[in-house]
This record gives sequence, C-alpha cells and structure tokens, in this order.
Amino acid sequence: MISIIIPTRNEPMVEELVPRIRQVLKNQTCDYEILAVDKSDDDTPERLRHLGVRVIEQKDTGLGRAILEGLKAASGDPVIVMDADLSHNPDYIPDLLEKNRKGYDIVVGSRRMKGGGILGWGLYRIAVSKIANILGRTLAGLKVSDVTSGYRLYSRRVIDFLKSSKFKSRGYAFQLEVLARASRRGYLIGDVPIIFQNRRVGVSKLSHRDILEYLSTSIQLCIFRGRGPTA
Repeated sequence: MISIIIPTRNEPMVEELVPRIRQVLKNQTCDYEILAVDKSDDDTPERLRHLGVRVIEQKDTGLGRAILEGLKAASGDPVIVMDADLSHNPDYIPDLLEKNRKGYDIVVGSRRMKGGGILGWGLYRIAVSKIANILGRTLAGLKVSDVTSGYRLYSRRVIDFLKSSKFKSRGYAFQLEVLARASRRGYLIGDVPIIFQNRRVGVSKLSHRDILEYLSTSIQLCIFRGRGPTA
C-alpha cells in the first residue's frame, strides 16, 4: 500500500487536489490511502472527509510536527508527503515511486536539479529559498540538491527510524533536520526533478519565526556533524 500525507490548514484547493492524486494512483494499480493531518479553523476537515480522505487532527504545532504525526499514523510503504495547495503536482508521484524501487529510502522532489524549477515566486521568496538551501547543504553536510523541498517519499524502514527519533525543529526546518539524521544513519537519499508551482489561492505560511528556526537548526547540525549518527 502507498500512503499519501497532506498537511492541511485552511486549504481551498483540496477538491481539485484529491481527485488528481486518485487518478495518478489509479494508473499505478496499487492500494493506497490519503491521509490529511489537519490544523484548520475552517471547514477543510469536513470537505476532506466528504472526499473520502482520512483526517487526523494535528496535536502539536508546526509543519514538521504535522509531517511526523502523519508518518506515525500512515500504514503504507512507501509514504509520500506533499503540500495541499497544488504547488506539488501529483503527476510526479510515479517518478518518486520509481526512484524508490531503485533502493532509495528518501526521495526528494527537487526544484534545483536539471529539469526542475519554480514558477510564480517573487525575488524575495526565490532569494530566501536559495540561501536556505546553500546554508542547509553546507552546514549539515548534505549533497541533496533541494533540502527544503516538502515533496518527498519515505520508505517504511526510514520511517521506523524517524518515529523513534527526537526532533528539535517544529516548522520548515524539519525538512532539513530529517535529511541530516537519515543521512548520518546511512539511509540512501535521492532526488527527482519537479516544477514547483506557487499556490494560486491563499498566502504562504512561511513566517519569520520559521526562517530563524531554520538558521538555528542549520548551525546546530553543523556543530554536531562530527559526532556520528544521531537518534
């Protein structure tokens, strides 16, 4: 079975996203589940349930904690995590799965490798993302092309490791921390190119607090790089 996790908070595009995911997975001829980890204060949970999506109320705060709660609740192997605003095109799901079949424990949908890209961002957001990637890759010692991408596949064996780990980050920095921990444990990390499309409706949930946490996490990962695998 394949699990799809979509962290949700006041998401207006789920009626378009969920059918597109189902169509892609139908062509894969496999069993699947779609799981939403929700922190909404609008009718998003009810709309998701109407679409046949399993909804879990997020207990903690932050994107990273939503992803972790979803990984713990998912039944599938592998598990794919993607945004709920259609910035992550479901058509790339087969590419993630194919890379996983080649033995990769984590597969990142990369905007920063040949064939990837970003559409619809302004100069500020492009600059923040580029700097974050350079800092993350350099300080954490990672060779992944896009360490901040949230479009990912996780194998069951790496999920079992992550479930037993204690993460310091709560927000977007989780994307970096999880790669660093998995890499130090020797899990194989790969990437496939994706075109990231900026959300058509709503605004980004990235805050200045998230940026500061990301910087702090990058520095901590750099300090602890020489201390071997972390749990």
